[in-house]
Amino acid sequence: MTTKFIGGSISRIDGYLKVTGTANFSTDFPIKNVAHAYILKSTIAAGTISEIDTDEASKSPGVIGVITHKNAFKLTGGGNLRGGGILQANTVDFYGQHIAVVVAETYEQARYAARLIKVTYERGEAKTDFEKSRSEAATPRSQGRADALRGDFDGAFQTAAHKVDVLYSTPIEHHQPMEPHSTIAVWEGTNLTLYNASQIVGAVQNALAGTFGLKPENVRVVTPHVGGGFGSKGGAWGNVVLAAMAAKMLDRPVKLALTRQNMFDSVGLRQRNDQRLRIAASADGKITALAHDTVTHTATTGEFIEPCGFLSSFMYESPNARITYRVAPMNVIIPTFCRAPGESTGSFALESAI
Repeated sequence: MTTKFIGGSISRIDGYLKVTGTANFSTDFPIKNVAHAYILKSTIAAGTISEIDTDEASKSPGVIGVITHKNAFKLTGGGNLRGGGILQANTVDFYGQHIAVVVAETYEQARYAARLIKVTYERGEAKTDFEKSRSEAATPRSQGRADALRGDFDGAFQTAAHKVDVLYSTPIEHHQPMEPHSTIAVWEGTNLTLYNASQIVGAVQNALAGTFGLKPENVRVVTPHVGGGFGSKGGAWGNVVLAAMAAKMLDRPVKLALTRQNMFDSVGLRQRNDQRLRIAASADGKITALAHDTVTHTATTGEFIEPCGFLSSFMYESPNARITYRVAPMNVIIPTFCRAPGESTGSFALESAI
């Protein structure tokens, strides 16, 4: 049997560009008169900013502007944004939240000036300990992940000839693709062009259109290559909005590239999951009951739940089954998709228990 594609060697369309170093990633486009932005992040996990002094930073060499919640462009709030930190209020909801943006002629000038900003906080009670937060874990609010029940799990499990009852924990994992998230924002009247690392360009287009009150056709997202994404580049995070905001306020193209350190608290994470698996079988080894109960966390400002129990709902035949999720709000950046969300962490627990 011969086929046209299977078993044959196929050259990647972008292969030559990448191996020769001529592929344009989001910060490689030669935009004229581009300014450089650097983000200042919070050093507390919960509370409010009582004062933010930008005078010294504003007078630093090369600085074009300093943007905080005091002078930021007011957004419409209609975009589907993730992660917060777009300078619309003085509240702090997680450590590393964006609280200011410095724009300068060079990247080095912007980064140096950001160190001159003085911030005074009114600290709140931060929920950062997962073990302490477990007691507040409740049924999910907005994801529609109600308990999935089939048959009588408790009865079948208690009377089974053989059973296992085990707990598996997977830790927080952070997105660190080879190309950190970065954006160049260019305004031409009411038209916005974003040279942005995007896995789903339509999601970024719609998010920025809603955020700035534009029609989607007025937002163009240019992404010829993506240097790794794995879920983190599926939509628009706060850094994309801040690049566009700075460019609009200063009437100049702005380049904003996250540092490797910035990545840990800017673009979501894989949440910690505690998964309890209970499996019962008859004397001849046939599965009679299966329960997959997940306890996890989300942000205090929004909800994302990795569907760990997804595979358990259909992978093995069981007349009695239960899939549940319990979620605790914590002062961490909102979790997000991370390379096979649910399938990887869920199958690890399920297959280990089997």
